[in-house]
Amino acid sequence: MYRINTLITKSFITIVMIILPVVTYAQPMFQITKVKSWDTLNLRSAPGVKNSIVAKIPANGNSISLLGAEVIIGNTAWVKINWQGKQGWVSKTFLQAMTTKQQHSSPAKKVVKPFLTHVEKVVGRNHWILRCGNTSPFWRVDVYPKALKLYTGRYKSLLPITYKKQDKNKWNIAKKTHLKGATSQDNIDLTIRYSYSRCNDTISKKKVPYSAVVIHNAQEMKGCCMALKIN
Repeated sequence: MYRINTLITKSFITIVMIILPVVTYAQPMFQITKVKSWDTLNLRSAPGVKNSIVAKIPANGNSISLLGAEVIIGNTAWVKINWQGKQGWVSKTFLQAMTTKQQHSSPAKKVVKPFLTHVEKVVGRNHWILRCGNTSPFWRVDVYPKALKLYTGRYKSLLPITYKKQDKNKWNIAKKTHLKGATSQDNIDLTIRYSYSRCNDTISKKKVPYSAVVIHNAQEMKGCCMALKIN
């Protein structure tokens, strides 16, 4: 009788194991946050901003999984992630957990194009822009018809032009151009002058025809300007 009861019990357990589904817990997924729509987040080969860039994740990037590794450098927590088959490190500050509804929603629409491509929409390719800047301290402003693209150190910003005035000589050559651009965070006042003695551009290492003075959020910086073609 004992053997029969044991056999029945084992058979019942086997049936229950077959009938009951295996419960699995989905790994939480993350999305990019605190990155402007025209910008990207650098996926790096190792924790820290000095390491090489593996990929650039767009501002609307999602379905990012954490791989479990985390390193604290200064005040920044770096985490190892997987995004579209690429593995690397990002600052945890720019990750936000996706809701269950977001994870099961339809695939995201076409991603926002990177920073430079976004600006190129203003003028298209095969057009000329004016690039101003210096290497010490490093700053750069690319002048487009309707926007100013600013780099200072590792910081970058896109500012719509809010003011434009140009003085020309009798040969219709621009002697002085005054531009202003502004966003909620940045303010630029850029003055470009034609230099008869030529300006020693530290970025291109050439003598170029224009000198520049830019005031970015009350900080004044000087440099040179040259024409550049976007291919």
